[in-house]
Amino acid sequence: MKHNQKKRIVFIDLMRAFAVIMMIQGHTTDTFLSDEYRNPESLVYNVWLTMRGFTAPIFMFSSGLIFTYLLKPDKYDFFSNPRIIKGIKRGFTLIGIGYLLRFPTHRIFDLASVNKQQWDGFLIVDALHLIGAGLLSIIVIVYFTKLFKIHLNLSIGLSILFLFIVSPYIAKVNWDNYLPQIVTGYLYSKNGSFFPIFPWIIYVLSGAMLGYFLSLNEGIYFKKRFSILLFTIGSLLVGFYLAIYAFSYLLPQNVSDWLYANSIIIARLGYVIIANSLMAFIARNFNHIPKIISDTGKKTLMLYVAHVIILYGCALFPGFNKFWGRTLTSYQTIAAAILMLGLMLLLVLYSDRISNYWRNKFKFNKVKAI
Repeated sequence: MKHNQKKRIVFIDLMRAFAVIMMIQGHTTDTFLSDEYRNPESLVYNVWLTMRGFTAPIFMFSSGLIFTYLLKPDKYDFFSNPRIIKGIKRGFTLIGIGYLLRFPTHRIFDLASVNKQQWDGFLIVDALHLIGAGLLSIIVIVYFTKLFKIHLNLSIGLSILFLFIVSPYIAKVNWDNYLPQIVTGYLYSKNGSFFPIFPWIIYVLSGAMLGYFLSLNEGIYFKKRFSILLFTIGSLLVGFYLAIYAFSYLLPQNVSDWLYANSIIIARLGYVIIANSLMAFIARNFNHIPKIISDTGKKTLMLYVAHVIILYGCALFPGFNKFWGRTLTSYQTIAAAILMLGLMLLLVLYSDRISNYWRNKFKFNKVKAI
């Protein structure tokens, strides 16, 4: 069992590490690469652009997976589950950090100088907002599942189906006529939100389905059939996406329009599940994974915040995007991405030492003061 436990940690952390590495290189490349090198006819650029489209879904899927796996909803009653309170705190913390990263001024108590454009930027919903909302949604679904005694994955599956059905229609409504912008940012992308709930939360909930499945089937991640199962499901979703484009002309216009609107979500979800199958295969077939990789998977939030501040800045730091945004050649951009990844790996290596240093220094100063 101990061996299986180790394999479990490797499988989950591998996926999270892969997600954060993809995210860091994607953001860095997009920040620095000059427009003249963004050639849609270039095979290399198109491969990178396609992979970049999978980065956020992988990150979101992994978050839902690990959260629900650790939640162990069948092991506890809802209110006695220690991870419910932790999950609520985690969800609101992620949302809070998301807003702090976009806070428009370093003068917290003097907002008179903030213009409308800055406020609009502050209210944009980004990855952390979406993941935080996703974790809170999982907790709500677990509550009603317990209340009505329904199988959790059935509830999550119905929620995903509902999101697929309504998301194309949600995007067509002008929500600003009915709700404040701080709410509408979670509903659609009209105000600049990158990851509104409709439809992006589908990836978090899909990860939750797999996380719950793993919690019910301890050790299955160590078996060959698990990798095959994931690969098959992912391939079927990608195949369904291709079938939409091949045969949608045979369907009524309203049905084909709805399928087109959801097709890219289905394709990305398929590729994310295939990526999970590959990570499970690696975890099953390799006896040793470098500690730096597993540690990277455990510190995704720290890495996300650090690289976002470096690239895009915050209220106290302008970020490199302001000075060198979209100005580098392809080779310079590759070097910048490698440098950023190296910097983040160094942060992983030394973060515990830095944390312990400041913790011990604080304790020493406190004792000295007493």
